[in-house]
Amino acid sequence: MNQEKFIKQPTIKERYLSKVDSEGYLRLGEISRGEFGGRQVKNIASLLDGSEGVNLGEGLRYNGNSGNYSDMKIHIDDLESFIEKVKEFYK
Repeated sequence: MNQEKFIKQPTIKERYLSKVDSEGYLRLGEISRGEFGGRQVKNIASLLDGSEGVNLGEGLRYNGNSGNYSDMKIHIDDLESFIEKVKEFYK
C-alpha cells in the first residue's frame, strides 16, 4: 500500500510559519517561486500593491511597495488567499 497517500501535506501557512517576523509578516522573497507558477518576485510584488494596474492585494495585510520588492512583506494569514488570487489571475 502506498503510504504517501496518508501523509498529511503541510498547509501553505505551515510551510512558511518559521520564516515570519515577530509581527507575522513574511518577505515575498522567502516564498517559493513554485507557489506562483515560477514567476519572479518583482512581478508578484506589483500584483500585491497594484503598481502596474492590477491590485490583487486589496484587503490583504502587507508592508512595503513593489518599487523595493525585495523588502516587501505579506502577513502570513493572508498568504494563501494572495497565492490563490495570483493563480486565478494567470489562468
